[in-house]
Amino acid sequence: MNMVELPEDGLDLELGGTPSLDGIGVWVRQVAYEVDEQRVADLASIAAELVGNARRHAEGPWRVRLWRTDDRQVMRVEVEDRSPSLLPVLGRADNPSLGNGLLLVNRLSVHWGFDRHDDRKVVWAEVPTR
Repeated sequence: MNMVELPEDGLDLELGGTPSLDGIGVWVRQVAYEVDEQRVADLASIAAELVGNARRHAEGPWRVRLWRTDDRQVMRVEVEDRSPSLLPVLGRADNPSLGNGLLLVNRLSVHWGFDRHDDRKVVWAEVPTR
């Protein structure tokens, strides 16, 4: 991972050719230092899942962002990839072979979704800070 920018209330990382999931939990804990431990663990799980999905299913380069919203009530994690036509699929809880990562994201976040652009997409999730 190459650090591109680390604003006061967030991070913006460009993930190289094969992103590593090892440091994501550390970065989340540094940005979410004021958030209770359970929500930090949820954010770290969500970030790792979204990065892992991008690595497995979409073209790089990849980018991960994490920040507090303006009102500081929510932390948002985003993962960007270069596969705008390959949209996220929630999966099926009754068939784990289809993948259940986004089911986990759905369960741990208050909102999640994606934004599709011409040359990229961004999959995001939000977790309350309180």
